[in-house]
Amino acid sequence: MTFPVFQVATVHFVLRGSGHLRIGMLPATSFAAPSVLIVPAGEGHWVGETGDQAQVRDAADQCALLGDGLVEFTAGSGANDTLMLCGALPALYNGALDLPDLLQSSVAADVVANCIPGYVFDAMAHEIASAGLGTQAMCQALMKQGLIALLRRRWTGNDDGQFLASALHHPRLARAIAAIIENPAGGHTVESLASLAGMSRASFSDHFSRTFGQSPIDFVQKARLRIAARLLRVTDLPMKVIAQSVGYAGPRPFSRAFLAAYGHGPSGYRGMAKSERLMLSAEPGPL
Repeated sequence: MTFPVFQVATVHFVLRGSGHLRIGMLPATSFAAPSVLIVPAGEGHWVGETGDQAQVRDAADQCALLGDGLVEFTAGSGANDTLMLCGALPALYNGALDLPDLLQSSVAADVVANCIPGYVFDAMAHEIASAGLGTQAMCQALMKQGLIALLRRRWTGNDDGQFLASALHHPRLARAIAAIIENPAGGHTVESLASLAGMSRASFSDHFSRTFGQSPIDFVQKARLRIAARLLRVTDLPMKVIAQSVGYAGPRPFSRAFLAAYGHGPSGYRGMAKSERLMLSAEPGPL
């Protein structure tokens, strides 16, 4: 089944069966239940089989109302066909759930969901099997729960390029990282972080730089601005409050640092986020 290009991220929770996913012109990748397929915004894709006997169906021609506002797309005919719960995430929720962590590349797909409790998939299957009043709201809640579980794994699991994956192999470094994330406004210095890690200043700096490819203070700065960017996207807190909450003395030094990191000042960044919310204000949920 082929899907059109959506201007929002598309998420497929695979509840039963297996198959292949192809995004854009990239080679098809295999998947099997239970798993989650994530397609970045602006990318066309199809799901199905790759054999010569496979028949192509356009999703727009294979839809019917299932119940409670859900739309059912059917391309197979047997009881053992692949079953997926699909949804779209407007930019509003991309920011709130920090989806860029999952979509670091434009081809992120087939995120194996063994970190999501099995009951989430079971509950999804039960809901769509007997769709009725409240099914859409329940599916939305279950999909969000699954995505949050994936993001937690992204932060604490073994994916390449993430900080805590390396830190977990260095428990003393992990204590310093946790302190920065839990209290970004704290007066963190190399000395204070080294003390938390139970290491000398020189040894801590050396181990941190070799593990994360940046100095401890660079990491503090990036962590503060990352949290600030999230607050700008999803809250209406005054700029002064955000600046202070992430450790800046006032709006001016915060604005300079934010502009250098993101290419836009805080006000401009927030304005773009609000524009996206106006254009994509629909509640995320099953397609």
